[in-house]
Amino acid sequence: MPNSFKTMLTIAASLALSPVLAQFGAPSSLSFANMNAYLSVQTNSAAVRTAQQNLDRINQRNNANASAQTAARNQAQTAPQTTFRPNGQRLLLGQFVRSLSNDPAIIREMNTAFNEAFKAFEAEARRLGRPNNVAIAFTYLVGVCYMVHYGEEPSETALMNLQANTDAAFGASSSFKALTDQDRQKLYEAFVLMATLPLLGYTVATEQNDAQLLETYREVAGVALESALGVRPDRLRFTATGLELRR
Repeated sequence: MPNSFKTMLTIAASLALSPVLAQFGAPSSLSFANMNAYLSVQTNSAAVRTAQQNLDRINQRNNANASAQTAARNQAQTAPQTTFRPNGQRLLLGQFVRSLSNDPAIIREMNTAFNEAFKAFEAEARRLGRPNNVAIAFTYLVGVCYMVHYGEEPSETALMNLQANTDAAFGASSSFKALTDQDRQKLYEAFVLMATLPLLGYTVATEQNDAQLLETYREVAGVALESALGVRPDRLRFTATGLELRR
């Protein structure tokens, strides 16, 4: 498998969004609340909540047992449990963008730009042998938001292990197993969108050396992390080999 997972944290194509986001600026509290509320409705809370509980247990087991982690990675590669058959179009993107702005020009530009970010993400997912895979979208969300929130990039090994553990965590959830392909696609898209917005804000803030904007998107990333993992970001830590939850 190509050693390219970390490139998903800094997708080059997403830089095309920088001018759009620079014009849009920091999300207002209202627009971010709208976005968060909209995505929360789409993330099938029962499936996510069960997967969060499973992931904590699986991470603890596999972080302490290299053989178990290797087995999980083999399982995620040969028989992934979180794939879906896409229906050929984006299910959440239009409504997501409209939750961020009422300006038709910005909506058009952001719709196009987020589509390009999706394409870049999915090209990398295919290179990793994980197309149409909810677990890789979840891992992308956690990796991106951890990087933005803490300014540290998780290691390649840690991300690949998290992807495998996430596949097992969702795969062990009866709520997730019951989801249709369309519902799985919505979950997948929600994770990618929740990751892409803070990544773009981080990119713009870094390029413009804007400390205030960077802090805004650091907070956005923290909210997304807590939404995805069910715990405060200050309880999370990436080691060289995986994600740990501080007790």
